[in-house]
Amino acid sequence: MKLGIGLPNTMAHEIDRKLMLDWARLADQAGFDVLGTIDKPNFDSWDPLVTLAGVALVTERARLATSILVLPPRHEVLVAKQAAVVDQLSGGRLVLGLAQGGREDDFELFDVAEDFARRSSKFERQVNHIREVWRKSRESDHDRGVVGPPPVQDPGPPIWSGALSEKAIERAARVADGFIFGTTGAEFMKQTTPKVREAFAAQGKHEIEVAGLAYVAVGDDAQAALEEGAHHVVRYYGELWTEPENLIHHGAATKIAEEVQAYAGSGIDTLILFAEIPRLDQVEQLAEHVLPAYR
Repeated sequence: MKLGIGLPNTMAHEIDRKLMLDWARLADQAGFDVLGTIDKPNFDSWDPLVTLAGVALVTERARLATSILVLPPRHEVLVAKQAAVVDQLSGGRLVLGLAQGGREDDFELFDVAEDFARRSSKFERQVNHIREVWRKSRESDHDRGVVGPPPVQDPGPPIWSGALSEKAIERAARVADGFIFGTTGAEFMKQTTPKVREAFAAQGKHEIEVAGLAYVAVGDDAQAALEEGAHHVVRYYGELWTEPENLIHHGAATKIAEEVQAYAGSGIDTLILFAEIPRLDQVEQLAEHVLPAYR
């Protein structure tokens, strides 16, 4: 299993340019495989693709992933263009993680509230359109420009799709190159990953990457770390579906390292740890005590 780390783009009230860029540099230099962003349009979070465009310029090796970006409220041609630019700026390191979204207010924000009920079918059409934009963008030449630019990766950046229901997993298998779980926990990932791989295999996709997310809060005082991390998670979601201690791996980095082992046995290929305390010591502790086993 490869290990990635999330960027603090959802903690906008606590971050600034320096923290974001230092976080990305440190994670890249430490050897994390991927740097991820989370998306909630109707919130004060930094835009996922714009954030990745910025960190692309201060990193060299880590993949840059939207993990995920809510697609149906947005215009897919603009997403295709922005993604191609990030792929260019990063030298071909973008992974475009997409989902259909589940919050009506995100659709209302973009004045497409009527699309919420039909977001599943729209999502599938949009992903196919993004691929078409990337394909046609390569028709540009010295004398004629078309919608683009083309991405570095050919035919385009890998697309991950996130989903939970059986129908949504089947949809992901039709349109995506890989799959990403939210913060569902290692046991759910272990139970569901075989179904995901079977669905993709039924579409002729046998070598896919399955990724997952996990929230962490690192600190020698486990309760204090949990409380600080929970504050940011609750601020993001509004309310939680479980107790914070069930959602956030918290405590000393050595304890978190032990808990990450469960994900290594879940069958996923990549785990992205989202530290919910906006301080660089989170990256440092994870790099020192958790990353070495998965570098």
